Amino acid sequence: MKAFIRNLDKYLGTFFLASLILLVIAQIVMRVVFLAPLKGAEELVRYFLICVVFFGAPYAAREGGHIRMEELQTWFPFWLRYPVRLLSFLSAAVVFGIVAYGSVLTLMQNLANRTATLSIPFPIFIMPTVLGFILLTVAYTRMFIRFLRHPDVPWSKNKP
Repeated sequence: MKAFIRNLDKYLGTFFLASLILLVIAQIVMRVVFLAPLKGAEELVRYFLICVVFFGAPYAAREGGHIRMEELQTWFPFWLRYPVRLLSFLSAAVVFGIVAYGSVLTLMQNLANRTATLSIPFPIFIMPTVLGFILLTVAYTRMFIRFLRHPDVPWSKNKP
């Protein structure tokens, strides 16, 4: 059960990606074959895309899928590699924390608003963004703490 909860963002991202693909296919079929496009499909596709990105981003961060430019960092002198990696984890945690805070403020200021076509309440529409940035902040904070405890610099074998 713990593994399921830990990977819930991966499962939600997968679900929303499948939903997005099916909705786009349904929209194409309805538009081309039946000449009757689905009302609000574009807005729903936009929502599903937001869900895919912001539920998938914390999973990508945890699994090392974000750009780290390790190839570039191997050119650094050995003594510089540790502080650069440490600073990258710390700065990611801080920046995502600031953006998460801003997204929470945006959510709170728009509680009464709704989307244009489907009239989805704004809190529901923005919630994947808020959760995604909060989970990214947590993920990078955990990586920073883990790196402080166990500074695993994978390219340290290239020590001159």
